[in-house]
Amino acid sequence: MTPQKIQHLKEVLSIPTKTYQEELMIEYLVNYLSSKGYDYKVQDNGNIYVTKGVAEYYPCVIAHTDTVHSITEMEVREEMLPNYSGEDKLSLKAYHKEKGYPVGIGGDDKCGVYACLDLLEQLPVLKVALFVSEETGCHGSRKADPEFFSNVGYGIQFDAPENYMITEYCWGVKLFDRDSDFFDKVEPLLEKYIGQNRRLMQHPYTDVSQITARFNISCINVSCGYYRYHTANEYVVVEDLFNSIDMVKEIITNLGEDFYQNVPRIQQWMLFD
Repeated sequence: MTPQKIQHLKEVLSIPTKTYQEELMIEYLVNYLSSKGYDYKVQDNGNIYVTKGVAEYYPCVIAHTDTVHSITEMEVREEMLPNYSGEDKLSLKAYHKEKGYPVGIGGDDKCGVYACLDLLEQLPVLKVALFVSEETGCHGSRKADPEFFSNVGYGIQFDAPENYMITEYCWGVKLFDRDSDFFDKVEPLLEKYIGQNRRLMQHPYTDVSQITARFNISCINVSCGYYRYHTANEYVVVEDLFNSIDMVKEIITNLGEDFYQNVPRIQQWMLFD
């Protein structure tokens, strides 16, 4: 968690983006990926796909590029705010640039976007999927590119609040099987990084519900440090986000470049046609 990384996080969090108004974030990402020389493509609907390295099956990290907050120029400030345990930690919160009132930092899911970029920098082999318009029903991931996912071995999304949540069921889709090689390799690291507070939970929806259902791969969704989400007082606990990044990096090292199948029982209504 270097000063340079915190500055980059602030940069990402400062970009205004809202469902169906994601142009500034997409433009930022295209410029960033181009400057780094990454192999990427932008789908017609704005989904962004990145491939780094060569593998038979790739780990894939996932986030979405929209938030619920209105487009406005914002200033990201450092403050000491409470984590899940009530401990004051270095946090980031957004304020209107001119008028000074809280505007919602959009850690849901700009934290996820940052995490994916950070892991792209750290890992030699990785795929990244950044989906548009998740907040109103996974509109980007329901049109996920089958070719891109044809050699993805598993997916990990950064899109749960605070620091203790792991999504097991999402939109009625079982993302992974507890009795599986996938979870056997993941569980010890959930214990290591989250500890006794960790909770396997059911969440309404996020993009991995579509990815698991459509491509039959094991997926998981993890907390990434945003609090009071969808409110003007939303903030990001920096330590929690970087703990999540470190955890997912070690999960990927443990899972390797293998394929982890998951064929969930789904109803047709669970898929967005």
